[in-house]
Amino acid sequence: MILIMKSLLINIGLLLSSLIILFLGIEFLLRVTGLQSAKPNPPKIFMQSEFPDISYELIPNLKNEPAYKGHVSTNSLGFRGPEINTKNRTIAIFGDSIAFGYGVNDNETLDHYMRELIPERNVLNTAAPGYNLEMETAVYRERVKKLNPEVIAIVFYFNDLTGTIGILDDKGILRSSDWDPSQKDCRPIETGLLGYLPGKCWLDGHSAFYKAFKKAIDLRSSKQRKIEEQITSESKPEEDDVTNEQLADYSAQLDTFVSLMRENQKRIFVIWPDQFLHEPSRPKIKSLAEERGFEVIDLYETFSNKVPTLPWDTVHPSPEALKRAAKSIVEVTINHET
Repeated sequence: MILIMKSLLINIGLLLSSLIILFLGIEFLLRVTGLQSAKPNPPKIFMQSEFPDISYELIPNLKNEPAYKGHVSTNSLGFRGPEINTKNRTIAIFGDSIAFGYGVNDNETLDHYMRELIPERNVLNTAAPGYNLEMETAVYRERVKKLNPEVIAIVFYFNDLTGTIGILDDKGILRSSDWDPSQKDCRPIETGLLGYLPGKCWLDGHSAFYKAFKKAIDLRSSKQRKIEEQITSESKPEEDDVTNEQLADYSAQLDTFVSLMRENQKRIFVIWPDQFLHEPSRPKIKSLAEERGFEVIDLYETFSNKVPTLPWDTVHPSPEALKRAAKSIVEVTINHET
């Protein structure tokens, strides 16, 4: 019996040692290859804006800076994309991470695909992750209006109805306006067996392996939840979480933007789909844009509520989706020229 217990303890010790060595090996590889960092590693593409209403901006003159699993370049104005040609007419795009091109390279963004279709135009991408219409309005007022663009294209996503002006913390991480820096930044795995693991917050802040594993679990859960929400929305299209108060607030914000525009500027309003059909609110959004002189492109007619997204993401569109959207925007822009 003693020999059996001794053998069992030895085997358990060997198993635990092997698991620890495997864990440390994966931890080392993730850190060395840069696939996952243990500490927060925000993209180095943002800076504080001199204009409080904009809050933060992209750093000018970036060259292939790694960000969000892609590479980002900016022009001297601090907008993603190449320098504009002052001899060409300009289309200015406003939006958040969708229009910005989160997770894709410079040659896979919405504005890049538009330039391929209309190389005789400047397509100025003024979007940035986390922007809402108030921030986009400030960008137009302070940075873009003087460029006198002939076309204004607003890319609307439904979280624009609930978003607030974000801020950039001292580490370069984008935060919501109600962020409390005194609170511990800990979001560990709370489900399954790992939810009972002691020291979760320490692992979340110090282990690359744990953070990578957490991302994989979160992505799987997000994909499952998205599919369920798509199916539910299709079976109950009359259900919608958009409120009349949100629409009224957005309408007022759009009025502020329009008040800064020239009367003869072409106006394009792009409705970018999420996983919900928004059957009750979508016609209202379309109507409030049209009442303000916008030509509306409803991409639900192209994608329904199933826009192809990045493999590691359930929100941001794939290059193929951005390319299809660019074609729709260009067709409207060219067909309605004066």
